[in-house]
Amino acid sequence: MNDTNPALALFQPDEIRRKAHMMLALAAEDRLDHVGVDLENLDRAVETVLETTKENYPDFQIPPYGIWRSFEAGGIDRWQAMASARGFETAEEMLAAAADLAILGIAMTTLHPANWRYEDRMTGTTAGGAQASALAAFHMFASGSFSSEMTDPYRADAAALVSMDLIELAAGLQWDDRDDADYLKAMQRHLKRLGEALALRPDLFGEGEATRPGLLAVKLAKESKGPIDASQILDRLLEALAPVWEGGATSGDIWLGDAFLHTALPGNDVHAIVPFHLAAQQMVYSLVEPFAWAGFEVSGLDKLTAPADLTHAALFVKSGVLTLKENNGSLAPEAIRDRMIEIRALTIALTDKLAERLASGLGMSLDQVPFTCILEGGTNRAGDYILEQAPENLRDLGKFLNPGAVFWLPFGA
Repeated sequence: MNDTNPALALFQPDEIRRKAHMMLALAAEDRLDHVGVDLENLDRAVETVLETTKENYPDFQIPPYGIWRSFEAGGIDRWQAMASARGFETAEEMLAAAADLAILGIAMTTLHPANWRYEDRMTGTTAGGAQASALAAFHMFASGSFSSEMTDPYRADAAALVSMDLIELAAGLQWDDRDDADYLKAMQRHLKRLGEALALRPDLFGEGEATRPGLLAVKLAKESKGPIDASQILDRLLEALAPVWEGGATSGDIWLGDAFLHTALPGNDVHAIVPFHLAAQQMVYSLVEPFAWAGFEVSGLDKLTAPADLTHAALFVKSGVLTLKENNGSLAPEAIRDRMIEIRALTIALTDKLAERLASGLGMSLDQVPFTCILEGGTNRAGDYILEQAPENLRDLGKFLNPGAVFWLPFGA
């Protein structure tokens, strides 16, 4: 990517983390209007995460964080069953298909109808939230819904995404085509934008007549002379896909995606923009296993940040580390946006603090406790449990994180 434009620094993990910790410093000085922090309660969050990790992985053999855990809902390895049925002839074919599924599954983690539950009719597994979205994406992928090539159903390509049929989408998601019509149209438009973005970058996603998200992984593997750098994967994804995620900041003709201008930061340019790139970073995390299955290692995962999502925010709110200030009366649109930014930025920075303290409590360094395993084994699962057990206490948090201006953010009330 051409890095002469200072806005492009907002695509880098270091800048995501730097801005998040800048916001944490402001919160510690009580200089943010909507949130505060109490780091003395951080040990509560650490204890919750440690207990959750021991409960789920008593031997501490923790798989990496990513969408593949959702594909395994109910303890069923759906990918292995599908891959065995497909019988990929080469590691490259397998990598392209697995990367297609991972990238598409993350892209489809968007707003959904209230109380939506997806039923995996093949296994009897029922799920909600992000897990429901993942299972729906998996089964639509397995049925060929995202392939325009009849002889190769296990793929996702730009042509199929651009022309996705509403009725097929409703059936695949198990949404009602009348009651959920607005959600369906929004998802259809979102997938169309994804397909168009892929088609515009054949240098990243094209090979011959095929244009597929997973071909990016194949190209990176072919270019590789060693471990594939996580920051490079993120850079390529954001270079092409940032415009897919609407509602964020722009800089000139550059769409910055999941990045927003905060009024408390100085200036009215890139210096006042706080980046998150939640979906793109989750795509990178979710490509680790496809690369590994194909014989490639992904390095530099510790440079990525924690997900700035409802799950992680709930962990810190419940533990009393992150506090929400009361607001009297209605808020202006800028204040609503600022509140969302503050919660998400502090979530990233606080997860960094938690990871350091957790590793120290285990008598290890962060090098010995991979960040991706901390996410999977502890913070993500702990936050999920909190949301499942006490949704009434966190109802407003979902509303604050999704003020309605950004369709694709997977935050609901």
